[in-house]
Amino acid sequence: MRKGIVAAINPKRGMVGIKTDDSGFTIVELLSDWDVEVGDEIVWANGYGLGSETYENRTKRNRSQVFVQNHDVSRANLAVQLRL
Repeated sequence: MRKGIVAAINPKRGMVGIKTDDSGFTIVELLSDWDVEVGDEIVWANGYGLGSETYENRTKRNRSQVFVQNHDVSRANLAVQLRL
């Protein structure tokens, strides 16, 4: 199981950057309205899985299907990946 903290959100594109404990940022695309905010703790079971995955917002105690775009994104590339 991996976890991280929401660090940035592009609400127009539905993209979220999650700062992981072990390596850079994980970038996910929201597939539905998911109550997620900067600072929320997110966990997921399929560590480095890509594509459709279930992510859990521990802060708000809810889950959602997301589309995982990328893992291990550097801070320098975060804005590009989120299309900010």
